[in-house]
Amino acid sequence: MFQVQTMSAEDFAFAIHLTDTMSWRLAAEDFQWMTTLEPDGCFVLWDDGERVGVATTIRFGPIGWLGNVIVREDQRGRGAGSHLVQHALDYLTTHGVQTIGLYAYQNRIPFYQRLGFAYDAEFLVLTGHADPPPEQGTLQAATIQDDRAILELDHRCFGASRRKVLTPLLHEPENTCYVSQHEEALQGFVVAKVYADMAEVGPLVCQRACPEVAITLAWAALTHVRGRDVMVCLPAQETDLWRPLLQWGLREAFRVARMFQGAPRRTDCIYMAESLERG
Repeated sequence: MFQVQTMSAEDFAFAIHLTDTMSWRLAAEDFQWMTTLEPDGCFVLWDDGERVGVATTIRFGPIGWLGNVIVREDQRGRGAGSHLVQHALDYLTTHGVQTIGLYAYQNRIPFYQRLGFAYDAEFLVLTGHADPPPEQGTLQAATIQDDRAILELDHRCFGASRRKVLTPLLHEPENTCYVSQHEEALQGFVVAKVYADMAEVGPLVCQRACPEVAITLAWAALTHVRGRDVMVCLPAQETDLWRPLLQWGLREAFRVARMFQGAPRRTDCIYMAESLERG
């Protein structure tokens, strides 16, 4: 009989082993951070005294995100995934979340549709070692004085405050945030997150009217992480943004579908995801 428990540090080794079967390259630090951000919203599925699945969630006020859903292969087809996901959804909705988002692999779209999710948009996941050209533009690294403007612009784009994720990212010494301003107004920002020899670029948020700024932001971030294995996730419709990334050495690894349960929350901006796990 399936049972769901809140994830603890004792579950990290299992979670890493399970996600390694999908080559997600997660470490104990990843699950430590997820459980710090949402202590009661990360879960382990048990069956007959054995761990068989994990799922993580995060809440941003009225918006929640579902990530890292995986069930042991020998348990699939028995309702384990549905049981685990429904438990996670119940957690979010009972804590005031009105809209739940996720990124689904293409073959999992029907599974989430059966649970009430609707397809919203296709996203590309690009990976590789980027080699951006010299001097694409001039940008400044963000300072603590930029925090308020960054959080406000991100709130307008995402539809809710992501302060609890962004503030630690902005102040992690290994990370770098670049901003573009015009007449003291913030046009956009990007965060380059560094993990040893790996890196993620995102979030990137930019006003829709400034596509050239978005390209310069991406250039600055990729220049900063040159030499590392990089991952970015961005909408397939943003052709003006992802085409330069391919020219700079990244390649398409796979595609995912952004899906929502509840009314989609988004505004018209140029956007790269923070992560597959957190939107």
